[in-house]
Amino acid sequence: MKEAELLGQIQAIFARPAKPNLSVPNGDDGAVFTSNKQVIACADVAVEGIHFKPEWSSLFEVGRKITAANLADLCAMGGWPEFVLVTVVLPDKYVSSATELAKGIAFESDLVEAQVIGGDISSGQQLSISITALGETTRPLLRSGARVGDSVYVSHLPGSSAAGLALLTQGKVASSKIEERAITQHKAPNVDYLKYRESFAKLNSAIDISDGLVIDAGHIASESGVGINLNSEVLKGSELKEIDSEQFLNWVLNGGEDHVLLGTSGEDVAGFVEIGKVLSGSGVTLDGNEITAEGFTHSWK
Repeated sequence: MKEAELLGQIQAIFARPAKPNLSVPNGDDGAVFTSNKQVIACADVAVEGIHFKPEWSSLFEVGRKITAANLADLCAMGGWPEFVLVTVVLPDKYVSSATELAKGIAFESDLVEAQVIGGDISSGQQLSISITALGETTRPLLRSGARVGDSVYVSHLPGSSAAGLALLTQGKVASSKIEERAITQHKAPNVDYLKYRESFAKLNSAIDISDGLVIDAGHIASESGVGINLNSEVLKGSELKEIDSEQFLNWVLNGGEDHVLLGTSGEDVAGFVEIGKVLSGSGVTLDGNEITAEGFTHSWK
């Protein structure tokens, strides 16, 4: 299949009525849009074998997963997605199913009414998807905004993706609704974008939990010059203990890729779970005791 034919099929999947602020849509060397607000840009890349396994996930799920990672980052900064750019390195064996990848990207983008406005595609040896999300905000939420006395909140308790990964790695088939939710969350996370949006006005700081609760809480603590103490009793309320009573707390503390919104606020945040407090000091503690972060980080030899 030639590039022009494949691009035609993919562009048809992404086709939507142009937004009012999109003056040059997909199809030129670049798209052009206007904005009278502050613009947020977020980028992420997913590589076969590192971020997803084709034997576990369909390309539709992969498309959703990498798109959600970008949209959640953008929302964690107090913004709302407007546009998406997609770049794909596509091996020969995936050409016939490339439209399923596009459909997954389109599905997730439609959840926030974001429009795919361009990108690039190339042949290569390993499937790789890079997405850039562009959005707008009137008040960016930063990691540096936490204040001593704030409560620490999450949009829901994290760890499901890590639990799902453990089940898939063990070759287990879901035997309960909780296990099914965990596996689904790993393959294609369900992000409550509207809940994020409704919390923006109340949050002083925020971050998307992509590398693990302890690591990402540590980013807020470091950037804000404060300490964060987590409450284990609240975290132990996770439904994941029904999957593994010994491992579940580690999943909650250190599991990544849930795309849960973690933030701090001086007032109650409706629909969120209060999991700790912001204190003077530094670092992250659990019930006042030091805790070592074991979440995911990339490394090179």
